[in-house]
Amino acid sequence: MFVLLLACAEPPDDSAAQPQPVPWSRERARVQEETPDGRSLKRSIIHLHSPLSHDACDDHEMADEPCLADLRAGLCDAAVDLAFVTDHPASAAETPYEDLFWLQDGDEMVEGTASRMHCTEGETVWIPGIEDELMPVGLDRHASTDAAENDRIYNASDEEAIAADLAAGAVVLQAHTEGQDIEVLLQRQAWGQTGVEMFNLHAMVDPNKREDDLGLDGMAYLTDAGPFIAATSDAEPDLVFLAFYQEQTVSLERWDALNLVAPTLGTAGTDAHENSLPMLMRDAERVDSYRRMMTWFANYLAVDGEGPAAAEAALRDRTGYVAFDLLGTPTGFYVAYGESAWSADSAEVGGTLSVTCPTLAPDSPTDTTDPVITATVFRDGVPWETGCGEFTVDEPGVYRVRVDIVPAHLTSALGDQAEALLHAYPWLYSQAFRIGL
Repeated sequence: MFVLLLACAEPPDDSAAQPQPVPWSRERARVQEETPDGRSLKRSIIHLHSPLSHDACDDHEMADEPCLADLRAGLCDAAVDLAFVTDHPASAAETPYEDLFWLQDGDEMVEGTASRMHCTEGETVWIPGIEDELMPVGLDRHASTDAAENDRIYNASDEEAIAADLAAGAVVLQAHTEGQDIEVLLQRQAWGQTGVEMFNLHAMVDPNKREDDLGLDGMAYLTDAGPFIAATSDAEPDLVFLAFYQEQTVSLERWDALNLVAPTLGTAGTDAHENSLPMLMRDAERVDSYRRMMTWFANYLAVDGEGPAAAEAALRDRTGYVAFDLLGTPTGFYVAYGESAWSADSAEVGGTLSVTCPTLAPDSPTDTTDPVITATVFRDGVPWETGCGEFTVDEPGVYRVRVDIVPAHLTSALGDQAEALLHAYPWLYSQAFRIGL
């Protein structure tokens, strides 16, 4: 009887123990991760334009209302927790501060300096700022009560302008680092500028900027991007980013040089306007849609508390990292030097730099093939150690971590573009640890 029962029983189901594919999705899941130092990770977009910018929305050939709707829907679909909106002074300088938020039904003001919009899943906090020669983010008010004076200040980049931005509560950043001389950046740093872009999306695709500022071939990337845009590829349209994504060495070199002098935040600028590539891809969405561009990478801020003040403190304290999370949502990344997590200034030589490598979050799209993840620790911009773990720092310098990934888990999503685009890409950049300086 016992043998008969065994013969009739169904074999055990071990499918749950096998890795399961996660299909590609145009929508992201909200980041819900607490870091080892008790902070919350917030997916943040820094450098983003609303219809207030003079050159947004196909230079305003596209009406503001549908453009704003695209922006708001894109923020929700991309699961953006913090949107540092940076409009150009033209229009924004003369717009009353309270109108910089584009408040809609159901939105709420937060601490008087941000607004909260509710998504189907989660919420996005909208924090106003400006982008011109400087990029002051997190303005608590306009720099002046006079529109003409605002326009003058926001179009300037001297000590007076930086002081006015700081007095208005802003964290002063630099967009388009690739187009700036290091001497100019050092002077602005001395005047109170907090950080610079170590990557800018506009520079990555503009032929003139690629050649003049980044030293890259202006049009070479079209060989790989062409099939996506022509819709002849079966690859997921969002992955067109990989056709032109490269490390922006020029901006990284300037960021490293600034950190040798004083602590400097590094950010990645999305610079979305919906104003450059209106042609539709095979998903019936324009190439440069707000949603698409905001899913390519983000600034992951490790925030202590809620609201705009906590977010801006994370920028000033340089707690967090930059992640090109189109390649996969990272989880578990953590860098510390002794008691200092995420970054350090004037730490003493002789301590231990601890690097915990990220893995793919469970909700990242995958065909279950494992990616290849490697880490490199840089000292003064030059590779110093490889791998994750603990490293004794025996010389002064600026230390930072870059994590690379070969996204083999996206082989199916890349379809017929896999052979051309499956190689190593920078995935994460830590902030800098200034040790012995």
